[in-house]
Amino acid sequence: MIQRVYVQILDNSANDIILTEKSFQQPATNKLLVDELKSELYYSYPSMVSVEYIDLFLLEDDEYFNDIVELLRQGAIDAPVILINGSLKIHGGIPTSAIKKEVETLIFSGPVH
Repeated sequence: MIQRVYVQILDNSANDIILTEKSFQQPATNKLLVDELKSELYYSYPSMVSVEYIDLFLLEDDEYFNDIVELLRQGAIDAPVILINGSLKIHGGIPTSAIKKEVETLIFSGPVH
C-alpha cells in the first residue's frame, strides 16, 4: 500500500539565500525553490505528497517548532530545515534530488505501523 508523505520546509526569509546563476531567469529564493519542488512532486505523485513552506521569521506561534528554533539559535543546524513526516531529514539547503529520493522511498515502502 502506498502511504502519504508530508514535507515541511522551515526557513528564515530574513536570511534567505539568493542564487543568481545564469540558469535561473530571476534570482531564486528558497521559497521559489520550494514552489518548483512542490510542482515536481505534485506532478509525479498527485494526492500522495504534501509540501509546505513555513517561514519561521513570520511565524507568530513557533511553539510547534520550538526544538527546531532552539537548534537554529544554537547553531547546531542551519536553515532551511527539511522535515519529512515530522522527522528532521536535511538542513542547510534544499537538495531537490535528495528530497525526491526520500519521498519516493517513503511512498513505496508501505504503511507505517
